[in-house]
Amino acid sequence: MSITRARVLSLGLASICLAFIPTAVQLHSSVSANSTVTAQRTGRNPQPKRSANSTFYIARPDLRRCASPMCGGYFVRQVNSGLTRCANGRPMSECYVASIDWNELAETEANDPLSDSTANSSNFTLSNMVVDIAKLNGALLRGRIVPKGNRNGSYGVLKVRELWSPADDDKPYGDFYRVRDLGIRCIAAPCLTHQEAKLNTASVRNIAGVNLNEAGAGQAALTQAQTAITSSTGIIVAGGHSTVTGPAGQALTLKASQFYLRQGFVPHDSAELKPCMKTGCSGQICSDHEVITTCEYRTEYECYKKATCERQASGECGFTKTKELTDCLARVR
Repeated sequence: MSITRARVLSLGLASICLAFIPTAVQLHSSVSANSTVTAQRTGRNPQPKRSANSTFYIARPDLRRCASPMCGGYFVRQVNSGLTRCANGRPMSECYVASIDWNELAETEANDPLSDSTANSSNFTLSNMVVDIAKLNGALLRGRIVPKGNRNGSYGVLKVRELWSPADDDKPYGDFYRVRDLGIRCIAAPCLTHQEAKLNTASVRNIAGVNLNEAGAGQAALTQAQTAITSSTGIIVAGGHSTVTGPAGQALTLKASQFYLRQGFVPHDSAELKPCMKTGCSGQICSDHEVITTCEYRTEYECYKKATCERQASGECGFTKTKELTDCLARVR
């Protein structure tokens, strides 16, 4: 008799537990279910390898005056990390490297399947690449620090595989993420439309969009970013999160303090490139092809009327950032 009562009691408890499980699962996945059921996937974004988000450094030039290679190189540090392992094996807040080796960058651009650059071809060599050394201050470099020595002593060298340039001169704050548009669109908000991968970590998650407008970048950089974010390579964003609420629940969005575009090669014969021109409804975009935009007017568009539209160091068309253009944009903003 006691055995029968025990079985009845066990079955009753099991039924109560099962009754609560669907409710818990439903509450936990309200946003992701909305994204899955109501989304339209384009399928244009293959998942990048996790290793593609590792070994990213931010660089600044060494302005000390002493004999090379002990001075005159660069200080680099891993982003999203308090310590960086230097060439001597010691973890430090920042590492000095005497030089930067670009040879692996040339090989990466020629062979990396994740690169969506139209100039990605084995016909390009390191001599074809345009690197503005002055703009390395604040640039993101993906690579590895290796020791190297000569009769003057032992020092570090940064072997670079990827170069990412900031959209403007603003100092970034927050953490660094590789961000891609997943091609997902939902009926109800918030919708998990983008994927963020935190650099130099294994953290990957979907978010409800990214706001680049407050990064302070010009229209040309924003236009390039909007195109690049839909590729498998994506863009890199520095910033922080905020929470948005809607009919589908709550989700995080990423607010950019700075964003970065991957730099590649330009053809050796520049005559093969189409000339850059001002396009868009108000001439606010610099491109080598016609671009159709909406026709709302912004005061900053006046600044682009006298600006020079030409190819930049990256090989892409853009407005050259002169003092006059920078001052004009600062006044109207």
